[in-house]
Amino acid sequence: MEPGTVVWRETAQSLLRQKWLILGCILLGLVGASVFAFSQTERWTASSQLVIGPAVPPALVGKLTSSADKTGPLGMDLPAETQARVMASPTLLRSVAKSLGLPTTDQTVQDLAAVTRVKAVTDNAYLVTTDGPTSSEAVRRANAIAVIYLKTRNDEAKSLLTTLAGQAQDRSKTANQQSKSLVSQIDEAVQRGDAQTAAALRGQRVDLATEARQAADEAAAMLKALTAVGTGSELVTPATTDTATASPMVARDILVGAILGLVLGFGLALLRSHLTPYILTRDQAARAASSPVIAASEGNRRRLWHRAAPELPQYEITALGAEASGALARRELNPRAFAGGGPGAMLVVSASPTPNSAGIALAMAEANARDGRETLLVLADVEGTPVLEHVTGHEGLTDLVHEPAATRAIRARKLFRPGTVADLYVLPPGLNHEETAEAVGPSLVPGIVADLPPGYSVVIHGPAAVGRHGITPLAAAVDASVLVVQVGHDKEMDVARLTGALHFAGAPVLGVVLIGASAHDETLGIPLNFTSADSATPPIR
Repeated sequence: MEPGTVVWRETAQSLLRQKWLILGCILLGLVGASVFAFSQTERWTASSQLVIGPAVPPALVGKLTSSADKTGPLGMDLPAETQARVMASPTLLRSVAKSLGLPTTDQTVQDLAAVTRVKAVTDNAYLVTTDGPTSSEAVRRANAIAVIYLKTRNDEAKSLLTTLAGQAQDRSKTANQQSKSLVSQIDEAVQRGDAQTAAALRGQRVDLATEARQAADEAAAMLKALTAVGTGSELVTPATTDTATASPMVARDILVGAILGLVLGFGLALLRSHLTPYILTRDQAARAASSPVIAASEGNRRRLWHRAAPELPQYEITALGAEASGALARRELNPRAFAGGGPGAMLVVSASPTPNSAGIALAMAEANARDGRETLLVLADVEGTPVLEHVTGHEGLTDLVHEPAATRAIRARKLFRPGTVADLYVLPPGLNHEETAEAVGPSLVPGIVADLPPGYSVVIHGPAAVGRHGITPLAAAVDASVLVVQVGHDKEMDVARLTGALHFAGAPVLGVVLIGASAHDETLGIPLNFTSADSATPPIR
């Protein structure tokens, strides 16, 4: 299988394992979008389209005298974007509000400007869009903006042309009067015989006549243009009541909320899968322990706020122990390790305190004893939860601390108690709870195992750390070990460190018993490129 396929498979499975987180985010998005949609004020949108014809060219405005009142830009041919901004300006909207019977306060004008949008479709075509509390009100506003702008622009253009025509007529009259006053001056110069002065005055009279004629022509042209003002401007597409609501758009908002919730859920699920330090899949457990998963039970997923390892029912623990013991007996891991066929010692250990690991050790010892082999179960977890009620109050491992070394083996065998099945014996933790006894007691296990009569198989259950000596004392007493890993409870780094310590101490991990595996985890639980160990490791017989 290609590495990319493995990555995509693990990603898909991680999303499936956290389906409730994703569904919760989607539900949150739906609820939030619904609350937002239904809390919005009802608002309707209407649009109208108008076309603007030519008005007074800006070049003509330059002919106005500096003292004249130059009418504003509404009557001039300005760029399309500028006219679009003028339509949505507060100055024009104040007139619109007045025509609609609305208050002309600054707040009303600002509210109207906030819902008004004008777009220049072409150089002379504009689309006016506005919102209203009802469909009819939105239509009235959209049409009013277009009509009032056209009327205002036409009025301003006519006013500007009238002003320009009047000024041209005034220039024509002034030039004619000045021309007439030069006639008498020319006659006087002729009578004096001053030909040079007379010629100069005649030239001035010609210029004044030309200026008067041009001004009269301009005035006539502007007066004629007054009749054409507004002929190319009209409301081509008035707004109608057949329009859609702009708010609330419940379907759109809920769809957007669902999409955002889905994206949020996927993001949180992927972030949680890649950043969580806990083991969540069979492959993660196999990778951390460098060994395959030989038995697994499904269980509830651990939540972020609940990381405790729930105690499995007795029938499930028994089934897990029998499955793990059967996997070892069938030589599914390393055929060479079972070539000797003799008895061996096995350590069952968990990276974190859990009531399930002792039960699995008991179940493995029971399965081994049912096969007709005398088996000793050593409960070296002196602070753990008792798994056998009938041996809870007996002396045991910690009571051997003060026993002389010469008689310790004999004393230990006298402390063996009958187990739950035939051929099964148990060495309980003991009654001595002194600090020294609890710290040193597990260190006596290697000597006890070495002094056992021939033919005994041994299963030892102990914690990941034994006093100040670590896992070394228990690992020295066994030939191999089995890790019990709780999904969502054990951290991958802790399992990897425990695996390394067991290998270093000479008790390699043969397999993993996984508790709480997800029903959606379809991985095999075998490390990539896994090969059997070369060294022969005697099994539990």
